[in-house]
Amino acid sequence: MILKSIRLKNFRKFKDSYLEFPDGVTSVIGLNGVGKSTLFEAIAWTLYGPVAARTSAEQIKREDAAASDSCCVELDFIFDDDAYHVVREMSGKNLSASGTATVNGKIVATGAEVVGKFIQRKLGMDWKAFYTSIFAKQKELNTLSSMNPSERRQLILRMLGINAIDEIISQIRSDLKEKKNLIETLSGMLVDEEGNNKILMYQQQIKKQQMLKDQRIRSIQQQKQLQHTIQQEHSKRKKETETKKSAYEQSLQTAASLEEKKSKSERKQRVMQDVTFLENSLQERKKSIQKIKENLLQTQNLERELQDFDKQQEKNTNSLQAVLQKKQQTLTLTTRLQKEIDQLTDKKHAIEKIGPGAKCPTCDRILGDQQKKLIHAFTQDIEKKQKEIHHLTEEQNTLQKEFDRFSREKQALQKKNMFLRTQVIEREKNQSILRHTTEEINRESTQLEQKKKECQNLGDVVFDQKEYQRMKTQVNDTYRQYQESLRILDEIQEKQQKIILALKEQEGEQKLIDQQIKTYEEHIEEHQRVEKKLDNERTNAQHCSMLSEVMEAFRTYLISQIRPLLSAHASELFMELTDGKYSQIELDEDYNLLVYDQGTAYTIERFSGGEEDLANLCIRLAISEIITERAGSIFQFVILDEIFGSQDQIRKQNIIRTLNGFSSKFKQIFLITHVDDIKHFTEHTMEISEDETGVSSIKIE
Repeated sequence: MILKSIRLKNFRKFKDSYLEFPDGVTSVIGLNGVGKSTLFEAIAWTLYGPVAARTSAEQIKREDAAASDSCCVELDFIFDDDAYHVVREMSGKNLSASGTATVNGKIVATGAEVVGKFIQRKLGMDWKAFYTSIFAKQKELNTLSSMNPSERRQLILRMLGINAIDEIISQIRSDLKEKKNLIETLSGMLVDEEGNNKILMYQQQIKKQQMLKDQRIRSIQQQKQLQHTIQQEHSKRKKETETKKSAYEQSLQTAASLEEKKSKSERKQRVMQDVTFLENSLQERKKSIQKIKENLLQTQNLERELQDFDKQQEKNTNSLQAVLQKKQQTLTLTTRLQKEIDQLTDKKHAIEKIGPGAKCPTCDRILGDQQKKLIHAFTQDIEKKQKEIHHLTEEQNTLQKEFDRFSREKQALQKKNMFLRTQVIEREKNQSILRHTTEEINRESTQLEQKKKECQNLGDVVFDQKEYQRMKTQVNDTYRQYQESLRILDEIQEKQQKIILALKEQEGEQKLIDQQIKTYEEHIEEHQRVEKKLDNERTNAQHCSMLSEVMEAFRTYLISQIRPLLSAHASELFMELTDGKYSQIELDEDYNLLVYDQGTAYTIERFSGGEEDLANLCIRLAISEIITERAGSIFQFVILDEIFGSQDQIRKQNIIRTLNGFSSKFKQIFLITHVDDIKHFTEHTMEISEDETGVSSIKIE
């Protein structure tokens, strides 16, 4: 993997920066906090997403960027001879994540998570392994030396990927445990709580059920034989019942004929009685009609009397209304005249009160002699109107007398009206009775003729009462015999029904037994499948156990090979960096770091801080070199962050010279440092600086 270029927009301190990565050794210089490590963190973030960032998504986007501005990184690199272009972006207020991956100009993945999974699958490592392979930090180097041997051993094995084998072994052990649990579960399914084999138990139950089935079959055969016997008896009794039924029906038919004669005789007697009754009734009704006609003759002038009465009543009503109208008129005139008198009196008193020296209320002149004239005129008008009221009062009295006379006449007419109405009601009643009686005479006359004709049609009727009573007794006897036969037949049918029900019940029990046998057979098949699965799981568990032993042995072999290989690579680097002063550096079996001085091994604590840092650097570079070799040199770049520590100038030059010799293994080596004079010893210099607004920029020299 070779880095080609990167563009950063609003990523941490970078507003909009573009960089093409050079080959060879490149120093990345700048003050602390300007974004040196951030540049390479952006590479991991672009490839793997937020899991590879050291902070949350909100802290990745540049602080002063607008809400509408997006945070975006575009990375170009070469991997396995293919050109990759990866873009990762966060946009909007919610920092919605998106991403795309292009290989040789063709989009191969879209979506933030999809791109991360695609890169992990293509590179063959997750973000942790990526950091371990290409990123070496001073803090990490210090950690190597400060750890106890056990912790150092675990860290180195993890960095070299041995932990992947541990995970595989752990997974195998987990699978083996699950299979053992499953074997235990399956084994438990094949036995009951007392440890008895369920298949044998089901087979025994099938034998028991088969015996019960045989018993049911024998019982069913017995019931069918009994059913046949009952059926024969039922047929015999049914024939006897039919014979008794015929005898009963024949006697019933004879009795019906006698019943008809009896009914005919009784009918003729009733008809003759009806004839006598109708003849007597007709005589009585004819007498009643004669009397009613006599009463109607007395009211033959009633219509003329009613007409005369209506005229008298109308005349009386008109007279009363005329008198009332005149009384009302005189009363109205009297009231109006009295009101006028009151007004004139008030005016007269007003003139008398103001005197002759006052002004006229109408013309506003002095009254003088005119006052007396006005008083005299008012007096004459008042007297005149009082006379008119007197005449009206007399007329009112006369009208009242006429009203009283007409009222008395009205009362007399009302009494006469009641009498006449009573006469009308009585006449109508007699007329109604006459019509009804006439209709009844006609009806009874018709009915009498019909009855006489019916009596004639019935003719002479001969009925023997003794024969009738004898036949009734015979009908009762034959009916009782027929009912007794039916009762016996019902009892036989009831027995037959019970046998049928018992037969169905036993056949149902036989079906249940068959179903139970089938259920046991299914249980046996199911447990046989469990036995087969149990055998398979036992075989698989044996294979897992063998695989676990193989992987344990393989892990032991790898660990035994790694430590000498790591010591060899680190010794070569350490000898070169110390100009041959120290011939060898190694990790012992406990992963203690030992340095050989003139053939004698010493622990790292014996040496100076610079030599300790140098030894740690050699171990770390050896780790990266081994990882790269094992990966087939697919990662051809390495990033070293603040690795110089306490090294003097000569050691720094030696480190850089040695790194230049790594060009066969790493085409790109990036040295992140705040030491400015390092740039004089590297092929390229990448300077990162920060302006007064806090925005960082990159410059290649």
